[in-house]
Amino acid sequence: MRERLQRAWAGVTLRARLLLLLLAGLLSVQAFSLWWAVSDRAATARRAALVQQVQRAADIVAVIDAVRPADRGTVAAAVAYPIVRLDVPPAPVAAPSEAVLPEVMAVVRDVWRRRLPDRAISIAVARGPLQRVRDGSPTQGLRIMVATQLRDGQRIQTEVEVGQPRLRADGLLGPFVLVGVLTSLLALLALHWALRPLEQLARGAQALGAGLNAMPLPRRGPPEVRHAADVLNDMHQRLKDHVQGRVQSLAAISHDLRTPITRLRLRAELLADAESRASFGRDLRQLEEMVQGTLDYLRGLGEVQPLEPVDLDGLIAQAVEDAEALGTPIASPEPTGLTVRGHAPSLRRALVNLLRNAVVHASDPTLSVDAAHGRVRVHVMDRGPGIPDAEMARMLQPFEQLDRSRGSASGAGLGLSIANEVATRHGGQLLVGNRAGGGLCVTLELLAA
Repeated sequence: MRERLQRAWAGVTLRARLLLLLLAGLLSVQAFSLWWAVSDRAATARRAALVQQVQRAADIVAVIDAVRPADRGTVAAAVAYPIVRLDVPPAPVAAPSEAVLPEVMAVVRDVWRRRLPDRAISIAVARGPLQRVRDGSPTQGLRIMVATQLRDGQRIQTEVEVGQPRLRADGLLGPFVLVGVLTSLLALLALHWALRPLEQLARGAQALGAGLNAMPLPRRGPPEVRHAADVLNDMHQRLKDHVQGRVQSLAAISHDLRTPITRLRLRAELLADAESRASFGRDLRQLEEMVQGTLDYLRGLGEVQPLEPVDLDGLIAQAVEDAEALGTPIASPEPTGLTVRGHAPSLRRALVNLLRNAVVHASDPTLSVDAAHGRVRVHVMDRGPGIPDAEMARMLQPFEQLDRSRGSASGAGLGLSIANEVATRHGGQLLVGNRAGGGLCVTLELLAA
């Protein structure tokens, strides 16, 4: 259970985590404030009821004390509430001590002292069900008995009941909910405002990783985000300078190799032995293909490729025409009318490489197209030995070949790597998989224009 919770929490975004933290803290404070307000309201209501009842009892005692002793019993009997008893024992009925309810005792004494300042009193408090509860009043509360003496020494006791109102949030729950909703909205706005620079930085960093010619990250946001953007821009520029330097060096070497290859081809034609002449010709063609493939790959790394709408049907027709020059017909799809966003020469080079692989290393090359959700997928399929699953990732790397599975060595092992590089630069991807029944299916996924 704990591991499942940890995995679930690991999938929660930083925005959601901060939002949960803020809401938990703010709503906890709001809940405590509501409880405090409701408790204070209940305490205030209880104190007001207590003061009112004790004042009433003291006023009744003052009235009875003012009439003739012979009429006191009649007046006491006529009072329905509070309960008045004459000639009670010197002390009230046993009840909890003053230490149990000090606040109640203090309020009773204070009110009595203000109403009848010259009368000594004794107080008893009992907690429990009320006996004279009016409709709608609470059934639990305090029974307070106050005993004192009249001016002629006669003992008198009054008994009042004070309800203990329940904690109710009437009138406060609505504002609490409103404050909670407003707090949540403010938290969302604050998180959006605080995390937006980080999201922009992440998108910019992702763009930097997609190609060396990406635009530098903008320097916006708090100092920490600007510093991170500066570091990433500096790293990107140094990496770009390093790669361009190596690309220029390798491109110069590959270009210079074409001159001696041409001289060797001319000399091979002068050989008298036809078999030797043919053998030299095959080796020189393979070497020339390797040099040309290397130049194409390095050119793709170094050039800036502005993306624009490209007619997919025309692009496919040109690539098929180039690949069919090897002597093998290619099954092409019907016109689709689709348009992709890309750099036409680079896309043509990628498709030609994929089709040449299908022609040279396999048989029955077939090309199909489908589109969905703003993506266009061009499938290049063949019937051949395929590629072992364990070697799929390696075959997308430059200068990698799989001679035992794909036939005799030919080229520089750059066909798939060039196509993969082109797909990545166009915001797409190259998917390679084996077909049921044998063969390979290479999918070039591009963005629809």
